[in-house]
Amino acid sequence: MSSYVIAPVNYVLLAVLLPAALASLVVGLRRQWARVTEGGQGDAAFWLPRLLSGMNWRTFGLRGLLTSRLFKRPLAGLAHGLLFFGALVEIAGHTVVGLAIFGIDTYQGRFGFFFMELGRELAGLMMLAGIAILLVRRLIPPERITAGGSRRAFLPMEVLLLAVVLLGFVAEAFRLTDPGAGSTGEFLGRTVAAALAGWPPRLLTGGNLFFWWVHGLAGLSFIALIAWTPMSHMLLGPANAALANRRSGINLRPIDFDAPEDEGRELVLGAAKLADLLPGLRLDFSACTWCGRCSEVCPATQTGKALSPKKVMVTCAGYQAERRFEDASLIDAITKEAVFDCTTCGACIEQCPVSNKPAEAILEFRRHFVMDRSDMPEMLAAANRNLESRGHPFVGTAANPDDWRKGLEVPVFEPGRTEYLLWLGCAVTFEERAQSVARAMVTLLNAAGVSWGILGEHRCTGDPAKTMGNELLFVETATDNIAALQERQVHRVITMCAHCFNSFDRYYPQFGGTWETIPHSVLIDRLIKEGRLQPERRAMQKITFHDPCYHARHNDLVDESRSVVSAVGELLEMPRNRKDSFCCGSGGARYWDKEGGKARIGDVRAEEALATGADRVATACPFCLLMLTSSAARQTEQRKVFDIAELVVEALPGAPRAF
Repeated sequence: MSSYVIAPVNYVLLAVLLPAALASLVVGLRRQWARVTEGGQGDAAFWLPRLLSGMNWRTFGLRGLLTSRLFKRPLAGLAHGLLFFGALVEIAGHTVVGLAIFGIDTYQGRFGFFFMELGRELAGLMMLAGIAILLVRRLIPPERITAGGSRRAFLPMEVLLLAVVLLGFVAEAFRLTDPGAGSTGEFLGRTVAAALAGWPPRLLTGGNLFFWWVHGLAGLSFIALIAWTPMSHMLLGPANAALANRRSGINLRPIDFDAPEDEGRELVLGAAKLADLLPGLRLDFSACTWCGRCSEVCPATQTGKALSPKKVMVTCAGYQAERRFEDASLIDAITKEAVFDCTTCGACIEQCPVSNKPAEAILEFRRHFVMDRSDMPEMLAAANRNLESRGHPFVGTAANPDDWRKGLEVPVFEPGRTEYLLWLGCAVTFEERAQSVARAMVTLLNAAGVSWGILGEHRCTGDPAKTMGNELLFVETATDNIAALQERQVHRVITMCAHCFNSFDRYYPQFGGTWETIPHSVLIDRLIKEGRLQPERRAMQKITFHDPCYHARHNDLVDESRSVVSAVGELLEMPRNRKDSFCCGSGGARYWDKEGGKARIGDVRAEEALATGADRVATACPFCLLMLTSSAARQTEQRKVFDIAELVVEALPGAPRAF
């Protein structure tokens, strides 16, 4: 046997050390698991449904393994992609090399050349490139990484990984100094080996064994340290993705207010401490890398308000690391102001590369402020009182709930005869500007020959109550609405508000509401494609579309509205669009509260929309319409913002303007 060939006994010894590294990994993961599950409530209620219904293999594969969300930032995505695929090849190659224990030479033939030599050489270079990108970013970090704190242990682990790869190339070079080595695929190792050719043979054979061992031990050290450092996100991120809700956006846990107290345990109204949160959210705190992508897209953070989703995650992670599960000071450390700054737009959830849900944790804290402490901002409190007493959140509105239907023949829904219930909702009913959306829909439904009707009374879905934190009022409202619609035998509902659609389609089924809910944008698109509506397209009319958060991010509705816009004019996209859209600022019941910070969220979005040079700004939610209309008026005297229903009515041949 050549003195350059590593003796099988070395592979055996390294294989004996591997279980020790894996044991350290397992112990570290058990420690992480204890942090996630210790002192919490509802553990079985969280894990069992996911185990019974199966993991979310789609998000596990795309987000967890392929790190798809990282590619929204091309350089970071490239770095992680190079590392991931390079490591896969290298791990497979090292496993195959282990066959040397049995005297099998795996470097022979085509497999030896294309995989063991050329493939692994390219994989190593991929890993080097990926690590180099990450190290440069770590040494010259963007603001989002440093703002609010950074995980410093990333740097030494990345340096260790760099050392593992470099040592692998050095060991390869010493192996290739063997005169009998016929490798042609390991081109980098061959080049370095040529530079070592003049060294004494004893030094070369000794160096071969030395660097083989150093490379192996460095690799085992990296494995052993994964679960004890922020590198644990390599495992916790995919686990989080596998447990991700199958539905996009915010998915708040239901609260069973009628359930009897279990073994003296009090009903938990929101969260003030870690123990009040479901384990899925506590897993988020362990998986979080503090990358700051959530705050980078948060409309509150970007307009100078108190809320930073990253700071919320960092604060919770700190309490969790210190095992302060019962410390109720957590909610005050996060602060009431920050908790109520959230617009529930879901951008933080959409952007997180490890499938964290900062907005859900924030809303749990908001629930506690409202339902347990009866503490909320003054203007929100007034809207809440109005919801409780009058069934809608609009305080001091001058609009009469029947003003929108003046001059129109509006049928009332008849059980067994009417196909669609046109759900008005509170904004369309009580805000004068939004009332024109309902008037436009009446025109479109009649023009298309749709069988439709409305309820005889005004109702709110309860979304403002839910998003401001009053879950009890939402449950009462939802239960009452479901009874009313079931009594009328309603099977199909048209909504004109993204928030109404989300409540009906996401939360009402929890209480027995099983009708089909159709956003008006989807229905209009369907009627146009069926030829029942035939708007005239004006090619010279340029229209940009603002995606309502509760359509795009929460419910994956992005194409239908664009199809409608394209049917009446030329669509111009804003830089931030579809599921990456920027919020108008009205969600989370923020519409009824005073907005602080350096800028108004709606103003930022309106400026972005007008900067496209479009003639019109279209949207498909009355709250977006109201916010952007107000903000656009600050920048231009022309009426610029329209609901898509208004634009289609305007484009109908000979149709009267109903708004």
